[in-house]
This record gives sequence, C-alpha cells and structure tokens, in this order.
Amino acid sequence: MAAVVIAVDQRFGGTAAAPRTHWTGVVLEESNPDYLGTAGDDGSMSVSVVNVLEPLQKARDLDRPLTGGEALAIRDAIGTLAHEAAHLVTEFGDQAAPDAYPYDSAAEVDNEGRTEYWTHDNLDRIVEDVLPDVGLEHVVPDVLAQQSMDAYPAFTSAVRDIDQALADHAGLPKEQVTQKLMLADDAQRWNVAADLVIDARLAQPGLMPEADRTEVRRQVVAPLREALSGLEVVDADDSLDHDQQSEIGAEAAQKAIAELDRAVNRVERQHRVDGAVRVRQRAWEVGGRAEGRELPPELRRLRALTGAQAGAAGATAQRRGPDGSGDGARVRGQQVDRARPAKPTPGRG
Repeated sequence: MAAVVIAVDQRFGGTAAAPRTHWTGVVLEESNPDYLGTAGDDGSMSVSVVNVLEPLQKARDLDRPLTGGEALAIRDAIGTLAHEAAHLVTEFGDQAAPDAYPYDSAAEVDNEGRTEYWTHDNLDRIVEDVLPDVGLEHVVPDVLAQQSMDAYPAFTSAVRDIDQALADHAGLPKEQVTQKLMLADDAQRWNVAADLVIDARLAQPGLMPEADRTEVRRQVVAPLREALSGLEVVDADDSLDHDQQSEIGAEAAQKAIAELDRAVNRVERQHRVDGAVRVRQRAWEVGGRAEGRELPPELRRLRALTGAQAGAAGATAQRRGPDGSGDGARVRGQQVDRARPAKPTPGRG
C-alpha cells in the first residue's frame, strides 16, 4: 500500500521532502461491503480485505503462474489503492470561503469520475513501478495483459469528455488540465475549471473586466453541474450495463459542452460589443463633445442594447446558480463519500 501511495504521490509532483499526499499511514479494514476502499478525511485509508489485500497476498505466496482471474484481481486491487491514494493528494477546501461550492451530487460525480479515469490512464505505469518493488515482478506481464474494470462508467465517460473540452478551450494538454483539477480543493474546483476557459477566451484577450469574473464563472459552471448532477441515479441503476451507463454519461457531457460553448460565446459577444461601444464613445468624446454635439442616435441604441443584454445575462445566471441548501450537500468526514464501490462487474468477484 505504501508503494502505491508513493507512486501516485510522485505523479502529482510529490517528493520525500515535500509530499502532496495526506496519507497518515493508517490502514483500516473497509467495513462497508459495497465498497472496495475509501480515503478518509483524516488521512486514513480503508480497504476491502477480500477484494484488495487477499489477491495481493495470494500473488506473493503462489508458486505457479497466475490464472487470468487472479491477474485481473491483482490489477483491480492495485487500481483500488491507486484511486484512493489519488483522493489523498487533494485538498478539502473551505466551504465558507468566497465563491465556494458545496460538495454535492455534481461535485461527487466530478471528483470520482476524474479520479477513476486518471487511475485507468496511469495504472499500467503504477503496476510496472510498484510490483517489482514488493517482489512481484514475475506477475507484471500477466497483470498488464488484463483490462481494467471501471467502477464509475457513467462518471468517467462524462468527466473525461468535459475535461477534454476544457483543455481545448484553454489550449492546454488534457493531462495538465486533469492534474490541475485533481489538485484543486473541493470547494473551489468548479471555479478553477471555469478560470481555465475565462483566462484563455476572455481575460487574456482583454475582453472581460476582472470585476465580471465571479458572474461569468457562474455562467460557465452552471451547465457542467447540471449535466453531472443526474448521473448518480444512472450509476445506481442496476438495470443498465456498463456500456449503457458510459453512453449516458457521454451524452450528458456533450449536452454540457454545447451549453458551455454557448455560454462562453454569449459572454464573448457581449464583451466585444461593449468594447466596440467604448471605442465609438471615446471617438465621440474626443471629436463630438468638444463641439457640443449630443450622443449619436445609433450609439444611444447600442448602449441601451448592451445594457439590456448584460441585465438579462445576470438574471439568467442568478436563476441557474448553485443552491447549497437543497442539492444534497454532504457532510464532510464520512469515509464512504470518497469510496470505490465493489459493484458486480465482469471478471470481478
């Protein structure tokens, strides 16, 4: 377990002198049979004895080649440890801080989906690093030959696509965006995601006054939270197989991305028009006011139009903003909130 935690920590820039992980070294037996493991808010880690520890112990003691099922069990055990270790590099955040968002259903889907897909993307390299360190180098080829089991297919497909869209807007590699969001604290993660878009599309080109950032953040975040908030129901629906859940998650992401694009384009248009008005007004002030002329009719109409657009955008954002009082915000300190479920999946016991 320590080898996995350290391997994960290193991938987030942690070192022996300055680790990022909050793991205290405490290992507990997972008491909830529906979960393979949990990362505790106190820095502890709980794991399933049957599904995580026993496969690793068995691999250590075997004097024969692994079966396919045994190799898959080892891969999934390492995956569980890596998933929980990744949770332990993030910060919880201050829910009372300015512009903080609650850790509600949408935040849970976002957090678990990103952590799970990061785990799948990095699992082969973690296996190659860790198993030789603990004397299991002989099982590495068999473990690498197995396909990982996705604990959250609806979450991972949705969040992966949304993160790619954020990366495209920001002009950054998706891996960089993934890591930046995983290291962001829970209360500010939505704002960090919005700032990726705002800084690239609006702030750096000089279109958006900094005073508008809070309102524009709300407009960018609203469609993402709305799309993800309904996926916990999909995840809990046992009538859907993994492929169906993944497809529903992808559809939710595409809807969210389309709404995100519209919101950003709308704000960009508004600020470009505002800029044109300011340029026209400055030109009038220099040439016309000195001659005692009134504001031209077309400029008065343009100012009235942009003022109305700004008011409408603010009203829309207010209606669609987060409501921490009625959206299922969780109470911190419950270990199961950062858990990897032990749901029946193909090839898993």
